Amino acid sequence: MSSEIMIASEQEGLDADSIDVGVVGTGAIAQRLHIPEYENHEQARVTAICDVEGAKALAVADEYDVSNHYTDYETMLNEGDLDAISVCLPNHLHHDVVVAALERDIAVLCEKPISTSLAEADNMVAAANESDAILMVDQSERFGPVYEKTKDLLDQDIIGDIHNVRSRFSHPGPEGWSPRSAWFTDAEASGGGALIDIGIHNADLINHLFGDVDELMGYSDTLSMDTEVEDTSVAVIRFEDSILGTFETAWRTDPPSITMQIVGEEGVIYVDKIEETIRVEFADKSGVLEVPVPEESKYGGPIAHFIDSVLAGTEPTVTGADGRRALEVVMGVYRSSERGGAVELPLPREGEE
Repeated sequence: MSSEIMIASEQEGLDADSIDVGVVGTGAIAQRLHIPEYENHEQARVTAICDVEGAKALAVADEYDVSNHYTDYETMLNEGDLDAISVCLPNHLHHDVVVAALERDIAVLCEKPISTSLAEADNMVAAANESDAILMVDQSERFGPVYEKTKDLLDQDIIGDIHNVRSRFSHPGPEGWSPRSAWFTDAEASGGGALIDIGIHNADLINHLFGDVDELMGYSDTLSMDTEVEDTSVAVIRFEDSILGTFETAWRTDPPSITMQIVGEEGVIYVDKIEETIRVEFADKSGVLEVPVPEESKYGGPIAHFIDSVLAGTEPTVTGADGRRALEVVMGVYRSSERGGAVELPLPREGEE
């Protein structure tokens, strides 16, 4: 009989009051969101910056008073003594950095989309499963108060059984957000255009709110931009529980239009992300409810939630598997558009067709 004594710890997560974070990639999302959010949080500090452009890494490190800067992420992971990293790179570069960090038991917050291929996403999810650290994908729309409140209403069954959904996520394009990042319209670097850039938000939201997609028929095209990637995508979707929906994504939508219409047995919910409003119209003209929307996420936002999850050693609300599910919807629309027919989800793994 083994003499091994099993002792359960009362404390999960890190034995620390704060985490040291490295940021890989210094583009707009890193400078506008990740670095400031970490710096403004009492339980996190950015201690390393990495960018292949040494001058840029140094300039950003100086701007935010970060002590260490690197041009090679492997060196940063080996020498940085980090608890966590944010991956803020072009989409096609996510995989290698995420896996390398997880293999070292360093927690990862990866920008959306998780990757540009399902095979790579599978590797990333597997690495997270084998690691003592967590992988969170920054599907940031989940943390929007308007969608958190919508999820609460659906959980309360406020309009009964859901029949159909119209979900739209559109804005003027990436130039306004990140005018120097030409990779958004580079098919190899981005994996696509509007669909994988902002349609990934739409995909994650419908998965989160309505469950898994069973089948879809989609179209993607370049209607107004002089670029090799699509600027518009639409799809008709059937969910596993027979809910029907339409899924719309576009660049070149000015002003932006980010809305959702949810039709149920007992009424309709109208959600407007831009206006931050939720209106419920009940069936049989029984009344209209203007739903108050909180000013902030109940989690404090994605960065705050990531920090809390790392410190507590708990699974984040948006896991690597969730990021993969959203990517699978996007890839399904691409595949349907290319083949001119409906596709079923889950999609076959590579080599299974």
